[in-house]
Amino acid sequence: MDTDEAVRRVSLIAPMLREDVQTAIVSHAVLEASNAILPKGLSGITTPFVETYNGVQYALTMKLAMDLARIFDLSESKRFPPEEQDKASIPVLAALMSRPDVRNALENEAAEWLPGVEYIGASNAIPADVLEGILKSVEDDHRAGDRASFQNASASFLVIAGRLAVDGSDEKAALVRIREFRNKRLAHSLFDKEPDELPKYSDLHLLLDIAKEAAKYALLAVEGLNTEFDDQARRDHEKAEGYAKCVLDGLKRAASLPTPTAHK
Repeated sequence: MDTDEAVRRVSLIAPMLREDVQTAIVSHAVLEASNAILPKGLSGITTPFVETYNGVQYALTMKLAMDLARIFDLSESKRFPPEEQDKASIPVLAALMSRPDVRNALENEAAEWLPGVEYIGASNAIPADVLEGILKSVEDDHRAGDRASFQNASASFLVIAGRLAVDGSDEKAALVRIREFRNKRLAHSLFDKEPDELPKYSDLHLLLDIAKEAAKYALLAVEGLNTEFDDQARRDHEKAEGYAKCVLDGLKRAASLPTPTAHK
């Protein structure tokens, strides 16, 4: 794969990762807020709709697991190495950004984040050539800063992505469990290939934290934009708490109503 195609893929993957991580954050917020509010609020209350609530929570958990499996998607293929796989995932992006030629091209693009100097007119107090020299110096400083920003962000991204491949690490163990569950239970239902180990709920927390951190640095390196996923997570959690309180209120109201008679 030549450099231009690799850079093109990087530019496509980064914004798709942003959307996938944002979606996972919302699912996680609803799960956490509901788990914190509803079971405690329904203590001692009997309503048949609790089963429906449990079904919704289970569906959200499966969705979050699928979201994370997609964010970290990578096939073990001898024919298609990671950088050639058509997947908008952190491992594929890391494979592409590990190439020196790709990093060099992206760094050159980063140097163009600041528009070039244009003659905007000068007051009589400053000769035009002097003003242009000042603006050029400012531009050079910004270009150097943008190059440094890319270098730091891309290096941080690759370090974070690399943690997923460290044998014996919690990150790799969690990812293996999620991938197996996705391949053998979520995307398919294989009867002769059970997952070696089912994922833990804590795996979802760990992988989402890594996804937020990795995507933040990837977007900063590729687009020059600082995306604060933690801020979004706080906002989503506040909204999810409001949602959970509304659901709790509805379930309490339903519990106080007469039990409906089954139709014959």
